[in-house]
Formats: sequence, structure tokens, C-alpha cells
Amino acid sequence: MKKITINELSKIDLTNKIICFPTDTVYGVAARIDDILAVEKIYAIKKRDLDKPLACLAGKIDDIKKIVKVNENHQDIINKWPGALTIIFEKLNQDSYHYISNTNSIAFRIPNSSVALAVVNHFGVMATTSINYSGEKPLNTIKEIEEAFGQVIDYLIVDEFVGSNVSSTVVDATTNQIKVLRQGDIII
Repeated sequence: MKKITINELSKIDLTNKIICFPTDTVYGVAARIDDILAVEKIYAIKKRDLDKPLACLAGKIDDIKKIVKVNENHQDIINKWPGALTIIFEKLNQDSYHYISNTNSIAFRIPNSSVALAVVNHFGVMATTSINYSGEKPLNTIKEIEEAFGQVIDYLIVDEFVGSNVSSTVVDATTNQIKVLRQGDIII
């Protein structure tokens, strides 16, 4: 694992590699959305069930609209971005990104974190999840992350973590009726 700062992003190549970085909630581990091998690596290191979809981080709504159907009736929810809110949308193409989500939907978040936004603005939409073994609590210190995943993470951004340590609110927006699946700091 190589430790870097956000100022070093332009110097790295993420092809078939994963990166860990602080967000506005917890530390996340991520791969480019189009990098199947790196996404598979995330599932393997977390010991995550392949039927459990990953979420995606984006820098702006226009990037999200290229992948999923954004229901304009949900604009009041979308306006809560950036922040600790994950919204599940229906895919534009049901067969796309099956290695991230084998369902007809994908979850997205626009983080309120300069570090996370620097990552997605540099590399594009990222498939992501918290850094931990599946079913365990997220790791939120560099020491914990190094001890558990130092041998399998390619890059760790070591800029200061100012997250809430609370996972995001998750809502299902695949229909006209919003359904809250997990309540976090953003109240829906």
C-alpha cells in the first residue's frame, strides 16, 4: 500500500487498483466504476457477498444521469446533496454494471468532502463501500486500515479525516414513492 495525499492523485494510475480515502461519513474503499477487476478485488478483500451491491460516488448529478434514471419528482431529495445521503436509482440499461449491482438499480452519493470529491473529480464515478470486513463496523483510523488491509489496498489517502463516523442515510428512489432504508444524519 502506498500512502498519498490528494495533491498526488494526478501521479497515480488506478487501473486494476483500489484506493482508500476519507469521505464525509466514514473511510471508503473504491475503484473506478468501469474497472471490473478492481471492483472484484473490493468484494474479495471485504469478504463481501457478490449479491450485495456496491454504492457509487460521483461529483455531480450529470455524471449520475449517464448511468441511472433520475426521477425529477425526487428533486427535493436530490437537492440534499452533497452530503451523507445515498439514493438508489433504476439503471438506464438493466444489463450494465452487473459487477457492481446485479439488480436493476444502483446507489449513488455525492459526498460533502473535499478529499472524496477530489478523487471522483479526477478519476470519475467510483464504485465504493466502507473499509471493513463485511458485516463489521467501518474502520476510521489510518492505523486500523493499515493493520487490516495494508497488504491489499493499493493507495491510501492520508489527508485529515473529518467525517461524521455515521453511515449515510439510504433511500430507494426507484419508484415515485421514496422509501427510507437506513436512517443516518440526513433526515428524510
